[in-house]
Amino acid sequence: MNSQRSPFLTKLAIVAIATLTFLFFVLFFHPARAATLPQHVAPAQTSEIELAETSTAIKSIPKKIWYKVGPKGLNSQSKEWMDDCLHKNPEYRSEIMTDLSGDLYVKNKFSHRPEIVETYLALSIPILKADLLRYLLLFAEGGIWYDLDVSCGDVPIRQWIPEQFKANTNLVVGLEFDEGWGEHILRQFTSWTIMAAQHSPHMLMVIEDILDAIRQKSDERGIAVSELSLDMVGDVVDFTGPRRLTRGILKSLALRLDETVDMNNVSHLLDPVLISDVLVLPGYSFAASANRYVNQTGPALVTHHYAGSWKNDNGGETS
Repeated sequence: MNSQRSPFLTKLAIVAIATLTFLFFVLFFHPARAATLPQHVAPAQTSEIELAETSTAIKSIPKKIWYKVGPKGLNSQSKEWMDDCLHKNPEYRSEIMTDLSGDLYVKNKFSHRPEIVETYLALSIPILKADLLRYLLLFAEGGIWYDLDVSCGDVPIRQWIPEQFKANTNLVVGLEFDEGWGEHILRQFTSWTIMAAQHSPHMLMVIEDILDAIRQKSDERGIAVSELSLDMVGDVVDFTGPRRLTRGILKSLALRLDETVDMNNVSHLLDPVLISDVLVLPGYSFAASANRYVNQTGPALVTHHYAGSWKNDNGGETS
């Protein structure tokens, strides 16, 4: 009798356990129950901006050269310099941004930072927009920025970073005014040629400082960003150009290293110097014609031809 009832009781127990398990899952994971669960259970997503602010990882610098043309397009001289540079560096590819493609790029890549998109699109001064765009491109993707009036030297880009620094370099800048100007010259990095790895926190610092400066000027005047004119922002070189770039990088390095970092660390250079992950090249590298060496010790990697297309009342080309 007991031997006949035992299998039946076993099956009954299994069914009961299965039923209770089913009811538990139905009740616990019912939508009404899920709605009452703490919202912080889901892991928060970390943005590219937040990662850049804390990242110290060394990344490879993309083999890509960025250019930007105005409404008049690419002239024959700039095209010649561009073609020559790509011929000398066949492993590199280039992308030429226009006003329209630049707008679309910023809207797409920085949609998570609406203040960046809104400020960039509102700017009506071409040179301010072009300056900000170069920093945004280098932050978002990395690569090399060239102004259209820059030509390549004979040293391939792959050899620009000395072997002993390659494993630790995320950003490459060159001095503009350094030798032969006395001690009272305002030293700065060139902005016509910049090499950067993706998501450099130093590039982000430059971007954030420019946004703050634009907001401040807009607030001071009590006008919209779109109403700012060239005479309102002052010296472009200082506002968004080489001096802004220089201050932003040095500020970022000082915060990272928790010590004072200024142009005294990189003045009178005859050889490249690495500070944290920023490689600073001597003046002869990117700005040979702007320096006066007794004995130049290295090759000119690029030549800047100082076309200065932005130096007019409009701050650049207009359609």
